[in-house]
Amino acid sequence: MSDSQLPSGETTPYAPPGTVDVQPQTTTVDYNNPVYHQNQYLIRRKFFKIFGASFHIYDMDGNLAFFSKQKAFKLKEDIRVFGDQAMTSELLCIKARGVIDLGMTYDVIDSTTQQVIGSLRRKGLKSIIRDSWVINDVNDQEFGTIQEESGALAILRRFLGGPIVQMLAPQKYNGYIGDVPVLEFTQNRNPFVQKIQLDYGPDVNSLLDRRLGIAAAALLCAVEGRQS
Repeated sequence: MSDSQLPSGETTPYAPPGTVDVQPQTTTVDYNNPVYHQNQYLIRRKFFKIFGASFHIYDMDGNLAFFSKQKAFKLKEDIRVFGDQAMTSELLCIKARGVIDLGMTYDVIDSTTQQVIGSLRRKGLKSIIRDSWVINDVNDQEFGTIQEESGALAILRRFLGGPIVQMLAPQKYNGYIGDVPVLEFTQNRNPFVQKIQLDYGPDVNSLLDRRLGIAAAALLCAVEGRQS
């Protein structure tokens, strides 16, 4: 697979819903670019990394669409998404609101405009048994969910040997806006090489901001990946 830097544009069709105090890179991104609106992506987590974690997100043609890096030695989770592996164009910032917590909320910020896109909240106690996330709007109002597909398999992964179950039945998540499906995350069968297929195919009406989907993929790799 070859790495490629995203082209620059001039405008974004997303309305600016709110702001937070972040220091963005000086860059402008065209969200009309097809790289943001493909139906499928492949996220691969770099396994042998001592400090922090990094994730490559490839488009359907095998080209690098995004590069995500988790900052090491941070009490508060801090994940950045770039348009290139050289990290010259920061696109998204995913920041925890507090120190590590089972029910943590992560703000998703467009680094090019300093605008909040929404947030992702992990359902703490529920996720001990079955991974479950809430998608919030900029006012912290829940409008979507992401949940591990099978509760029974989730229990097996937690308590009876995750790698074995993973090879037999790969982990899968479904995302919804209300009751309408908008995405699917499917992990590969190899428990030692973490890959996640992100499929926006169910979102035929484009209900979900694609940036939230990319942020959710990075969080699943970073947060859920520690317990798989």
